[in-house]
Amino acid sequence: MKQNVKKMLAPLVAGSLIFSLAACSGNTSSTSKTESKGPVTITFSFDQGIGKPAQQIIDEYNASQNKVHVKTNILPQDANVVHDDFVNKLASGDKSVDVMALDVVYVSEFASAGWLTNLTKYFDKSTQDKYLPGTIDAATYKGKLVASPWFTNASALFYRKDVLDQLGVQPPTTYQGWMDLANKVNGVNGVQYLSDFQAAQSEALVCNWVEFVANNGGEVLNQSGKPVVNSEKNIQATQIMADLAKKYSPKGVTTYTEPESEQVFLDGKALFLRDWSGFWSQANREGSKVKDKVGVTTLPIGPDGSEPHSTLGGLDLVINKAIDEEHQKAAVDFIRYLSSEKAQKEFNLIAAQPPVLQSVYKDPEVLKVNPFYKDFYAIIMNGKARPMSPKYAKVSDAIQRNIHSALTGKVDVKDALDKTQKEIEELSK
Repeated sequence: MKQNVKKMLAPLVAGSLIFSLAACSGNTSSTSKTESKGPVTITFSFDQGIGKPAQQIIDEYNASQNKVHVKTNILPQDANVVHDDFVNKLASGDKSVDVMALDVVYVSEFASAGWLTNLTKYFDKSTQDKYLPGTIDAATYKGKLVASPWFTNASALFYRKDVLDQLGVQPPTTYQGWMDLANKVNGVNGVQYLSDFQAAQSEALVCNWVEFVANNGGEVLNQSGKPVVNSEKNIQATQIMADLAKKYSPKGVTTYTEPESEQVFLDGKALFLRDWSGFWSQANREGSKVKDKVGVTTLPIGPDGSEPHSTLGGLDLVINKAIDEEHQKAAVDFIRYLSSEKAQKEFNLIAAQPPVLQSVYKDPEVLKVNPFYKDFYAIIMNGKARPMSPKYAKVSDAIQRNIHSALTGKVDVKDALDKTQKEIEELSK
């Protein structure tokens, strides 16, 4: 019986010895557990307007390493739908989305609500200095970097180079300088109008108006966030905008967003067009009446302005503050990849989106595809964000309604700005 007990115990002892040896062998069991766990999976949400090129970059990231795997949640190409989807998720503490491509105008709103991860410790000052200054300003809230610029955009002044060459004049740097050309250019090479821009009651109007304001030395909100809409500089700037709309532009300009204004210029009827950088390729496509006849320069400045500023657009990358540390670190790694010079260059070449890193604007391959970047770089380096307000949507609405009323002559310019001032003051309480 004793021998049988010994026989029965022998395999148990041997098994215990094997288990003990395995436990004492360092990280063997721990490593196996980590390896079986696989990469950390995160979800990246963005709109379908950038879907195909974004997916290409995401696939390359996933193939480049085995620690993080990125899935996508693609939303409709509608800014309001995207905004509301993100708000609903983040307000409820939803953790199904880790990284979001957020329109730059909503960064302050989301940061003030406490929904965004503070990225300051992940992107130090030396790293931030590699970006276009305006993109970092737009990604910062109360001194903290709460977003990582992904791609940007800025407006520029496109003009008929052939017309100015024929007249023997250089592109003016002031609004008055352009107005002085009105009578001289009428009828030259098909030109019927001096100016062309976007003045419909829309977000496009806000982008245009804040440029007139900034380029006359004014601002909408001061450094403390206090509204200063009805300043003398802003009244003067808005009057210039109203004069251009009434006297020097097509009659329909107050109904124009980008497509309508672009068509007038493409038909060869306007001397200059204020538009986003992407219009360059459109103007130089086969079939365009202005192909190879277009120049690009900075926006004009007003009587009280000292330097030109363009409105910045684009998308920033933000991280859901509700996710755990493991997913946050994975999200940061992914964002660093999207922000790398390699990915920034590739995204520009396949999606024509202006990069946020300064170095990419000097890349020979990028300049070959986008030769106007040589001039555009100085323009976008001086770009400014729209008013950084946690209630941006309502601020924008107030600007759209009141400024449009001034441009259409329904109300006096000063009255329109006084009303806008009052509405934004109420929003600031």
